[in-house]
This record gives sequence, C-alpha cells and structure tokens, in this order.
Amino acid sequence: MKHTKKLASTLLMASLLATAPLWLQHPTLTVQAADNQGQEVKLSPAAEKTLQTLYTIQPELKNMDKKMNGPKNGIYELRFDKEIAPGKMELYAMVGLDATTGALHSYENDQEMQKQNNQPSEAVAKQKSAAFLQELLGDDFKKYKATQTTKGEWDAVTYTRHEHGVPVFTDRYVVGVNSTSVMYVNTFEGAPLRAASSLFAKPGKVMSKEEVTRKVASLMELTYSAHKKETGKPALKYSLESTGYLDAVTGEEIEGAFSLKSRYSEAIPVNPGGKKLTASNAEEAMRVLAEEFQIKMDGITLETDTHTPAEMKGEGETIYRSKGRDGRITVYTNNNEVTGFQVRGKVEMANAIQHENKPANAQLSYEQAKEKAVQFLQPYLDSSVKELKIDQKEIRMPSATSYSFSFYALHDGVIVTDQNYLVNVDGQTGEIVNYMNSFTKPSAPFPDKKTAISKEAAAKHFLKDRPAVLGYMFPVQNEKVQAKPSLVYSIDTVSYFLLDAVTGKSFK
Repeated sequence: MKHTKKLASTLLMASLLATAPLWLQHPTLTVQAADNQGQEVKLSPAAEKTLQTLYTIQPELKNMDKKMNGPKNGIYELRFDKEIAPGKMELYAMVGLDATTGALHSYENDQEMQKQNNQPSEAVAKQKSAAFLQELLGDDFKKYKATQTTKGEWDAVTYTRHEHGVPVFTDRYVVGVNSTSVMYVNTFEGAPLRAASSLFAKPGKVMSKEEVTRKVASLMELTYSAHKKETGKPALKYSLESTGYLDAVTGEEIEGAFSLKSRYSEAIPVNPGGKKLTASNAEEAMRVLAEEFQIKMDGITLETDTHTPAEMKGEGETIYRSKGRDGRITVYTNNNEVTGFQVRGKVEMANAIQHENKPANAQLSYEQAKEKAVQFLQPYLDSSVKELKIDQKEIRMPSATSYSFSFYALHDGVIVTDQNYLVNVDGQTGEIVNYMNSFTKPSAPFPDKKTAISKEAAAKHFLKDRPAVLGYMFPVQNEKVQAKPSLVYSIDTVSYFLLDAVTGKSFK
C-alpha cells in the first residue's frame, strides 16, 4: 500500500495539535491473535450496529470475505478481502470497532489507498468526508467542525468536536480522501467513547492569562547541550516538559493518552572508569564482546554490515552484525571506538514490544535491574561524569523481556541532553542485552547556569507564538482513558521549541 501521503498528513497534522493521535503510532490495523482464538467471534450489539452502518456507506463490504478477531483490548478487528481470481483473495479494507460503544476506532480502504495521488479539491474533500461521518455519527456529526489537516492540500480533513463553544482536543476524526472516495478514518482516543454532551460541564471561572504563564514557567526545564550545532560549543537551553494539558481551574497537569514528558530519577552518584574499547574489524569486535562483555560467542561470527545506507549511519560509524546461531548480535563503533552492542534472541526479534518497563516474566525487580545497569555502566563512563539521572519514561531499543534505562549525565546538577547512555537488562537472566554510549565531549566550558534568563521570561517567549487554548480532553489514569472529560488549557508540546537560555533567542 501507499502510505506516504497518509503518514505525511498525519505528521503535519500532529505538528499543529497539542496531542498525538493513536494512529500516529499505529497507522494501519493489524490482525493479531485474539483472546478467543479458535472460537467464532460474535460482535456486541453496539458494534454490529456500526458494522451495518458501514455496509450502508460502503455496500461492497457486505459481499466481501470477512474475518473477525477480538475483542482484544476492547476492540474488534475486522478484515475484508475480495476474490480477484478463483481461490485468490486480496485485502480490501480493515476496520476496528469498540466492543462497548460500538464506535469506529479505525477504517482503512486498501483499494482506495492505491488511488491517493488523485488530489481532491477542498469542496470534494469536505463533501466526501462529511458524507461518510454524517452517516456514521448521525446527529452527533453536528458537534464537529472541519479543518484542513495538511497545509496546502485537501488529502485529509480533520473533524474536531466542540462543546460549549470550545474544542474537545482528544475527540477528533481524521478522514483521508481522494477524488472519488474515503481512503481512511482514524480517531483520537476520545472519539470512540461517544461521550454524551451532558458530561461536559460548562466552563466557569478559569485561570487567568498571568496564572497560565506562571504555571508554564514552572514547567520550563533548563538543560545543557555539549555541542550546539551553530557554534560547536556547549549551550544552555530551555525546553518545555509538560503532559500538554493543565486543569483550567487548578493548573494541575493532566495526563493524556499520548502525553510525552520526561520523568527523571533522583541523581545517582557514580565512579567513572573512563574506559575506552576499540575494534577496527569484525574479529576485534568479537573479542570485545567475548572478553569485555562476557557474551557467549560460540558458533557466532560477525561481519561488517553493508546493508545499512550510509545516510543512516553516523559519521565514522561502522556496524558489525552476527551470522549464525538464532537471534542477532550487533556491535556499533565510531572511528574504531566501540560505542555499543545489542543482543537479541530469536523470540525477542519476533516480539519486540514497548511495555512501560514491565518485561515479560521478570525475575528481577526494576530496582535490582537498575543496580545491575549502574554497576555495568560505571567502568565505561567518561571521567567527567560524577552524577547520572534516569529518564524513567524513555524506553529505547525495547525487547519483550528487558528493562530499559536511559542515563543522562549532569553538569552542575543540570541534565546534559547529548551526554547519555543506554543500558537494557534482561529481566529474566540479569544479562546486559543493550549498551549504547552517546556521550558528546564538549570543546569548551559549559556556560554558567546563573547566566540563564528567568523561567518566566522563557514562558512568555513560548506562549507568545503558542498561546494556551481552553477546551476539553479525556484524562488517562492507570493507563486507561477516562470517560469523564476535563476542562483544560492545552499547551503545545508538538511544535519545535528550544530557547537559548543565555540570549533568550530561539534555536533554529
């Protein structure tokens, strides 16, 4: 399928919104093994009603070969195939339906996706998308307002719900269209709830502009960069660390389904070893793995990776990959200095899952794994590193059975964003399965943090071009989207913002 335009529209839309949609992570629906595998799937009455509505919108679906799975995580997954030759089937469409409300989670018409280069006019895009949603939502369609998703094009139309004259940030439909039909429909997390208007309390007294500014100021984070691209020297900078939503009355941060905010641990004192490892060829890389990292290399040989495009590698980077034995071992070097390795077993490659640092069948606790990670890392820390913090929300190169720890060096108590290390620990065996050294050596002294402008000044600079917007959203508690909406100020956490904390000017 041709997903280029769809994904481009998605990313452009996300840059305009203060929350990231579910379909940004899952652009297509994949049929997975259901909890009731082997049994006949029967849709709930609410889901069956929506399916009949889809048959009205797209009558050809009714004559397709239909396969159903679920409900898995509360969602039925339906696949429609058409016969293109005797005994030969081709994917036509995929549909996701909410088991409780029956609402549409996602719709993708594979056949129409093939035609996506036929650009519709604004009038056609609005007519096609509105007709689809109006049939799907009935009278509720009147609650939604249409806007352009991709600037300068009408290949998708975004419909945002409004209550009491303000937007519901997480109740949106994005409808992809070509010149003849609807290609896909994707939803933000609040849309499938089909919440009644009576749940939306009318806005009363809310925070003033000054109070919002003070709250945003408290969320400004001062960080260092060891290498500023424009000068090649270290820089002191401000960025916003926020969930993206503030309670409109109290100012308390509220978590959304796709809130991205770093959560740093307490500072961890360390004893750096400053040890450097080198490998100028595959044989030397194997020796480092076996002798330094105690990785069993029986029956394994490494070879230089010739498949990764040069533009995807760092300057001076060489990658070695294993051949032989189930699974995969990778070694990374930069100008012959070993900067990391990764060990994957056969099962893990097929099931690499981001899992909120809750690995499958773990025998070690998070704290036990963290201690192993710190002990492993200390010999290889740059000699300048005295303290580290872990970004507890950052999970990199995840596998089904490992804990992931992203360590950041501190300078004068401040995070240095480009001085970081990754260590992943297998939760079952305690083995180190990932190590990545991304430490940037500064070419000059770091600026004194006392020279930084105030957080209030940084907040005013931020809000000048990105004013807070009053509206509603559906909070997330214990990883579950709540049915009762909250009145919030939406803070833009998507568009690029990085402020030089000394000069007060934006980084380009």
